[in-house]
Amino acid sequence: MSEKKPVQMRRTADAAATRKRAVTLASAVGAVALTIAVVAVLVGTFPRPNTSTPASSSTHALVSSPSKAVVASATAAATSTATATASTPKPVAAVVKKPKKQPAKKPVAKAPTPVVLPLGMARVLPGSKQLIVATGPKLGSTHGTVRIFNLTGGAWKQVLSAPARFGTHGLIDGTKRKQGSRTTPTGIWWPGTWVWGWHKSAPTGTLMPYRQTTQNVWWSDEPKSYNQWVVSSGHVNGEHLVDVRTQYEYALSSGYNAPPNQVVRGRGTAIFMHVFDPPDYNNGLSAGCVAISRADMIRVFRTMNPAFKPCFAVGTEAAGSGSIASY
Repeated sequence: MSEKKPVQMRRTADAAATRKRAVTLASAVGAVALTIAVVAVLVGTFPRPNTSTPASSSTHALVSSPSKAVVASATAAATSTATATASTPKPVAAVVKKPKKQPAKKPVAKAPTPVVLPLGMARVLPGSKQLIVATGPKLGSTHGTVRIFNLTGGAWKQVLSAPARFGTHGLIDGTKRKQGSRTTPTGIWWPGTWVWGWHKSAPTGTLMPYRQTTQNVWWSDEPKSYNQWVVSSGHVNGEHLVDVRTQYEYALSSGYNAPPNQVVRGRGTAIFMHVFDPPDYNNGLSAGCVAISRADMIRVFRTMNPAFKPCFAVGTEAAGSGSIASY
């Protein structure tokens, strides 16, 4: 074997060892440089403590004069962080829908206070603000009371009261009455729109229109003018009103079985409110009308008001058929 070959092998081994040491040294230097860079960044981030003891020369030199490599490394790290931060999309805030504003609730109108009818009556005719009411204790009664009520301020108030007399056979259910029975029918009706008498003019203070009875005035029982006021120069079947001087001095129609109310032939005609019959005639009772004194009749004339649309009612105050509570 030649000697040159071992020498060459030794040189080769020495070179490899040298390179290994160089790589190791370079790695160590790199690690130290990295450590110094990290320290520089940390020291630069936090303020220096204000101490009386001066920093070591090596540390002072490191902080005050960092190497170009350290500065470049720190700059690159900061730039990378800023770029990453800038490129990171910001989270989108969630959209919160505001609830729709509910419309204000309208105040609920209070129901009007029901109007209490007098005497326990079930109803009045539509639009009427005045009640003329004749009542007796029960069916068959021949004596009772007439009252007038006005609707004022949302309440019915009594404005007149007077004793009354009925037919000689007393009160009867108006739906069962027959003509000529001398009974006073119960029910509720629109009376005539005027009052009448044989005087040329009405008593002072009369509010209703007034008509005078004359020789040409009749209360008809004819088929075509049943239960109506008729003016005729000839004879008309029915009552010749001017001949009844006491009772019909002042009078008015109750409206029973007469227009504009229901009309049924055979149930009778001429059911009026008028002055008392003479005491010697059926004890002052009538043939079916409601009778009151002359003075009270004048009071009625002065109380009835066409503006109040008066309605007329007859009934008993006892429960059952013909009761005022039925009308």
